[in-house]
Amino acid sequence: GIAGMGGIGGVGGIGQPGVAGGPGVSSVTLDGGVRVMADRINNALLVHATPAEYEHIEKTLLRLDVQRAQVLIEASIVEITLGDDLKYGLQWAFRGGLGDGRSGRGVVSSVDGGALGGALAGFSYSISNAAGNLTAVLNALAAKSKLKVISSPSLMVLDNHTASIAVGDQQPVNTGTVVTGNSVVVGNNIQYKDTGVMLSVTPSVNAGDLVTLDIQQAITDVGATIDDATGQRPFLQRQINSRVAVRSGETLVLGGLIKESATSGRSGVPVLSSIPVLGALFGSHNESANRTELLVVFTPRVLRDDDDARAISRELRDRMRGLTAESLPGAPAR
Repeated sequence: GIAGMGGIGGVGGIGQPGVAGGPGVSSVTLDGGVRVMADRINNALLVHATPAEYEHIEKTLLRLDVQRAQVLIEASIVEITLGDDLKYGLQWAFRGGLGDGRSGRGVVSSVDGGALGGALAGFSYSISNAAGNLTAVLNALAAKSKLKVISSPSLMVLDNHTASIAVGDQQPVNTGTVVTGNSVVVGNNIQYKDTGVMLSVTPSVNAGDLVTLDIQQAITDVGATIDDATGQRPFLQRQINSRVAVRSGETLVLGGLIKESATSGRSGVPVLSSIPVLGALFGSHNESANRTELLVVFTPRVLRDDDDARAISRELRDRMRGLTAESLPGAPAR
């Protein structure tokens, strides 16, 4: 007889392939005259066989026709940048007679041309003469900065399938300028580059809920300073490509980076500016320290039935509802 079995899709490679019965339909003929037709559109199988033969086929189909596992991938990308700058210096000028009608003038300055700079950023103390001209300028500036960026993308994907998410902006980039024969600029060629957080992952789950992940993680951002050669901002990129295995619900550190740089500079009168302590009277000093810490963490969670999926959905909705104005720093209390 002819029996139907729903819930199996994409099956049509058993035995020797026959002639397709239409769009999305494959047919194969097995030994003993058993014929199986797979309808991919309706996600169904049609089996033409004797009752005894169909009973064996049905047992196999019942073991195959199970709900496939899904995986929720939760990633956390934490980046902290610390900055510490210290600048201090003294500029001064003096004028005096040398006899025989001659006079001399000396200047310690950080400005081209020997002029004394006025009030600068930070603490400044200026001394002027009776004519209102600056004779000495003391300047000091200390700056500290802390930048913390946390990105937490989440992805739900079927077992052995690939999912990706990209959250960010498209940054315009000038790739060329159109100029006429008279050197007149008539237009610019603009292309757009994707920036932000990009995540692509392919999970594979075994019977013990051990999840193997093929991960491609990238973070692209626009630099803060403009490149002198091109006049455009550079792009900062952090990228990880890896394959790891982790148990469902457990957290795995995918990668980390600690970058630290220190810069020290000094300008002033040769020899005199190198004198300990007193050298600050004959020039300016600047010290800069920067530290960047980057950490990427992944947590996969296997969902094998509808109850697991509903529980995860409720949890994510509760997180969004908890992010209210009252939970933000500086929000007024009610």
